[in-house]
Amino acid sequence: MALALLLLVATPVRAGSGLDLVMLVDRSTSMARNPRLASLLLRMTLDLVAQNARANRVDHQLAVVTFGAAPRIDLPFTSIRAEELPRLRRFADGLPAEDRGDTDVLAAFMATEKLFRELPADPSRRRAVVLLTDGVPYVRGVAMPAYRAALQRLVHEQFSRANISIEVLLLASGREAADRPLLRDIAGNVEVVSREPDLLLARAHGVLAQLAGTRTVASAPAKGEAAIDTLVVAPYLDLIVLDVFRGSPDAEVAIFPPGKTTPVRGGVDGAESFALGDVMATLVVPHPSPGQWLIRKSSAGARVRILSQQFFPRGLLVRPPAADALRQYDRVAIAYRVIDGSGLPLAELRDYQLSLEVTLVKPNGVSTVVPMTGDAGSKSVFRSMQEAECELAGHYWTDVRITTVDDDGRRLDVFRDRWSGFSVVPASRVDCRVSASGTTAWLPMTTRIECVEAGDRPIEMSALANGSPADLFHAVLTREGRSTVAMLQLRYDGAGAFAGSLRGADRDGAYQLRLAIDRARLRGPYNIRFVPPQLSFVRRTRIECIAAALLACAIAAAMVFRRRATKS
Repeated sequence: MALALLLLVATPVRAGSGLDLVMLVDRSTSMARNPRLASLLLRMTLDLVAQNARANRVDHQLAVVTFGAAPRIDLPFTSIRAEELPRLRRFADGLPAEDRGDTDVLAAFMATEKLFRELPADPSRRRAVVLLTDGVPYVRGVAMPAYRAALQRLVHEQFSRANISIEVLLLASGREAADRPLLRDIAGNVEVVSREPDLLLARAHGVLAQLAGTRTVASAPAKGEAAIDTLVVAPYLDLIVLDVFRGSPDAEVAIFPPGKTTPVRGGVDGAESFALGDVMATLVVPHPSPGQWLIRKSSAGARVRILSQQFFPRGLLVRPPAADALRQYDRVAIAYRVIDGSGLPLAELRDYQLSLEVTLVKPNGVSTVVPMTGDAGSKSVFRSMQEAECELAGHYWTDVRITTVDDDGRRLDVFRDRWSGFSVVPASRVDCRVSASGTTAWLPMTTRIECVEAGDRPIEMSALANGSPADLFHAVLTREGRSTVAMLQLRYDGAGAFAGSLRGADRDGAYQLRLAIDRARLRGPYNIRFVPPQLSFVRRTRIECIAAALLACAIAAAMVFRRRATKS
């Protein structure tokens, strides 16, 4: 585990982003016959979430609430960092196994809601609850229909509306058919899990990995070899964590990288190993070889399952910049940089070209795929092919997925970043309609701007500007695709109307004009959108204009002579 701890210490944490996770553990009478399960689950949760925090440079927090007839906060929210891990592991190992009576889930969720309420509001953080239980709520002396209605109301008003996800690990008891529908009324997902520790942990592993955003890959049986599994490892990985779940202490495995005859061992070539009792063993392997790994079981009947956590070197959202104060109705370009462990551009492997996909998740939960392309001028940077409109205020998540293709043409997931994003503050929209006229290159272009608010009503721009309203705007001009110096001279006529001229388009050619706002001069909470976003026009030189005029005169003269000839 020394390697994992070293990586946790060495990597800076991205301020703000992360997961606030509450583990809600049922300690009622019926759970007393499986006292070890909660401690094992907490230990695995700590290690899995800590590895994810290291890889994504985020700060995950964990809280633990146990309950029976009454709830108890055993662990308030605590950052899962390297310096805290030894203490947290001791806490998990020492979690008392006790009979706490009834199953008061409502009281437990009320205590959980209070924990979340005491956290600072931060839209860049996700929140989740994982409930470990073996049945539905039950409190003696209480009318259960009204109790369950109150529980559903609490979850809907305080959890669902706040986008706090709830996952349930329901221990198999023979009553799953009856219990599962009741729990689904309060949870987004109910997983029925075995009481066998290895099977429980393997199932919970997937739930926790999904919450944290860790990419996991399971081993698969090899064709025609009952005692051999295979595991496909993607290229570019910085680290792979191999979690081995064993159904019995004598179930062993040997794990071989591609082309190797010696299995991976802790303490050799930088690999580290550690165990969670006799149920779970973990191998941490830095810079694993890509390809198909072989896993040899001690016997064909050994109950062993391998789940791998695969960590890519680094990824960073570079546009919009973190320093930008974005306002509602802004249009933003998205850019993402892929870097190695040293912070340098990631060198692409010849046989594994990278592709990047971005899904923009809006504050209302609606997702939009943003087409991306490689930036020809900057290595390892991908940019959006078009700007995205921020029509809603709130936090936008950029869900990034990096893939490649192996020798067999199979698409491989390499990396997924669920923690990048940006925030947008509320603003009132003002539409400014732009027009420009004048084709002669040596003359300034006449420019008009008319600004309206909602309902197409003219808006008094002096109320929005710090200083003169005419100084709000500046021109961005390109000629034949290249930037050129431009000067926009405007006067404000009141009621949202501006008139003036554009200088700089003094050569022949095709031009594109975009207006921009000086945000330092625009008072909040407003944002200005230009209609159309860009004007295109063609300018002609004096010679071309004279030639065109002479041609027009010649055509007119010819028509006059023809008419006279016809009359005579």
